[in-house]
Amino acid sequence: MILETLQYYWPRILLGVWFAFVNSSITARRGNKKNFIRDFLILFCFSCTTVAIVNETLSGFLFERFYAHAIASYSSDTQTVIFLAFSLFNDVISLILPIYLFKNVIHERFTVAATVYLMYVILDRMCLLMAVSAFSYFAILLIVLILGVALFTKRMQFVVDHSDSIEWEPVMHYQLGLFFLLDALYAVYYVFPGIINGKLDLKNLWIDSIVIVSFGFFIGFTRLNIKASGERAEKLKYMQELQESERNIIMKFSEISEAKSGETGQHVRRVAEYSALLAKEYGFSDDEVGQIRIASMMHDVGKLLVPREIIEKPGKLTDDEVKIMRLHTTYGDNILSNSKGEEIVMARQIAGQHHEWWDGSGYPKGLSGDEISPYAQIVAVADVYDALTSRRSYKEPWDSEAARQEILSQSGSQFSPIVVEVFDRSFDKILEIQKTYADE
Repeated sequence: MILETLQYYWPRILLGVWFAFVNSSITARRGNKKNFIRDFLILFCFSCTTVAIVNETLSGFLFERFYAHAIASYSSDTQTVIFLAFSLFNDVISLILPIYLFKNVIHERFTVAATVYLMYVILDRMCLLMAVSAFSYFAILLIVLILGVALFTKRMQFVVDHSDSIEWEPVMHYQLGLFFLLDALYAVYYVFPGIINGKLDLKNLWIDSIVIVSFGFFIGFTRLNIKASGERAEKLKYMQELQESERNIIMKFSEISEAKSGETGQHVRRVAEYSALLAKEYGFSDDEVGQIRIASMMHDVGKLLVPREIIEKPGKLTDDEVKIMRLHTTYGDNILSNSKGEEIVMARQIAGQHHEWWDGSGYPKGLSGDEISPYAQIVAVADVYDALTSRRSYKEPWDSEAARQEILSQSGSQFSPIVVEVFDRSFDKILEIQKTYADE
């Protein structure tokens, strides 16, 4: 063995206690206070130092007892290489089970658990490489922990509360590299027999220097990663607040346009739910489904600029009045043209294109086929179905089945065939939405 493991028992056990206490305390703060003692004991038993002590003792015994004689015929250099390969492989394998157990105790992703666990493994390896006695191990450990508290106290709360916002993989990969480096440095004591581990000697200073510099780079990389993650979290929070503001604007606009148009109280909500359903069945992502549910509420926002007497006229509109009414798509496009938010951009496409026809005979631009935004294609079907089945000042509501047949008959002319097919196979769910948000 490179080290006499027994002489470092007590300071390594203290590191295991620290590991168990810190992580069980974090778990308790997250709502698992009742199991603090249980978690502490489990974490201590499977801490990196406890596992390392058992592993180093057993692996050294097993190698000398069962493997040493098998390689006795090889040269000393070959024996050294085989032993180092055995030790490195054994070190890596011995970490897998403890990390998985640690993951289950703290209820985090494997990447997070591995990163935290490896941090303590590296700390133990660093202390072992630099120490010449149990007391010096403890002194080095204490210095590093004090530096860690000084450097990370302000950021630790962010790490605990926003672990999902942190890029853990780069840190874990960096740690793996550092872990292999520190393990490789143990090989120095075999490759260069003149350098004695556990003895204060100027010959050892270059090894200590590599350890310190490497660990310093790791600390710096970790701090930068946490800082960058914090900045990303702030930007994400800002974007979420901006998105919420846009949604509030959309809701207010939809309420105003609904009141202006004299449409039924639940028309906007039904169109939104129909559109979300069709988008989901069409194959859009969950984010896009949520966005179209909100954006579709603005489909008739341009009616705010159409004279009320035309919107509320009970009889048939004249040709000139029809031209004015059709301008609501252009008005809607213009109203929403100055915002770059995702939902507003989607709402603009819907407002400007939901009266375009698949065959190109719609308005305002005569777009056809896939020139029409897929969001507008979906809302066009949802809007027409709801208009047909709703009471208006100029007509009675259609029967649901009659409205369905009308939608089907317009496949390939007014509506996208794919959207109509999705509408048809989802019709039972359409009826459920229609019933849930029926007008009083």
